[in-house]
Amino acid sequence: MLVSTITRMNAINQMYNAQFTMLRNRQNMMCAIRNLPAFCGDMRTLAQMDQQYAIKQAHNETLYLIASMQEKSASQMIKQEAQNNKLSYIA
Repeated sequence: MLVSTITRMNAINQMYNAQFTMLRNRQNMMCAIRNLPAFCGDMRTLAQMDQQYAIKQAHNETLYLIASMQEKSASQMIKQEAQNNKLSYIA
């Protein structure tokens, strides 16, 4: 049961890290757009930055989904172990 709990906590930590990284990525995207000079921006550079941010966002969303499924699996494992290892107070 201890291993399942550690696995679940690790998955939750990975979920929070992915969410935080997605938040920071979105903030960086907005800062990059705000800091562009008016009518002087290089469109190729802007397109490359946008593509990089989109790839990072998709990567972090995938990591979040994987960690979410790991957390659900570990939660089910904990429930199953609790059912299998019930203590009998009558005995």
